[in-house]
Amino acid sequence: MSRAGGILFAAVLLAVCTVFAAEPHQAHGQPSLGSLFLPLLNFAMFVALFWYFAWPVISSALVDRRLVVEKELAESDRVHREAAAMLAEIEARRARVKEEGARLVNELRAEALSDRERLVEAARKSAERIRIDARLLVEQEAMRAAHAIREEVADQVIKRVVGALRERLTGEDEQRFVSEFVGAVESGRVQ
Repeated sequence: MSRAGGILFAAVLLAVCTVFAAEPHQAHGQPSLGSLFLPLLNFAMFVALFWYFAWPVISSALVDRRLVVEKELAESDRVHREAAAMLAEIEARRARVKEEGARLVNELRAEALSDRERLVEAARKSAERIRIDARLLVEQEAMRAAHAIREEVADQVIKRVVGALRERLTGEDEQRFVSEFVGAVESGRVQ
């Protein structure tokens, strides 16, 4: 007999027993043995039919449900462990990234300070070279200007002296200078 047929038979039998167990609404008299026995028989048949037909279905459904719940709990635990591991990995990675960021910031600051000091020192040296070069250039220009002024003054003095000598010298003075020069050359005083 199939399980569905057994359930149908139990349902019909239960309905028939219920009809026989019902009593007409009359004044209640002394309880008889049948009035006590039929409900007890009805309940015993219900329990037997329930035990035979419904209990295996309920039991297997409960076992299946227990297996599903256990499987879902195991899956939930596995997912929870994986999530906790991922969270720990993310937190560790975050800490490493934070440390790496702080290290990079410190390195960049140190490098920037070093570059700044190097550039300031290079600027100081360059400024000192420019000062020295400017001082030398000023000195050279001053010397050139002084030399040019001396030459110009000397040229003007020579021109004035020559002009003044031409005005004051006579032919006799020229003859006397020439003879003194020739005498000095002949005596060896002038080379």
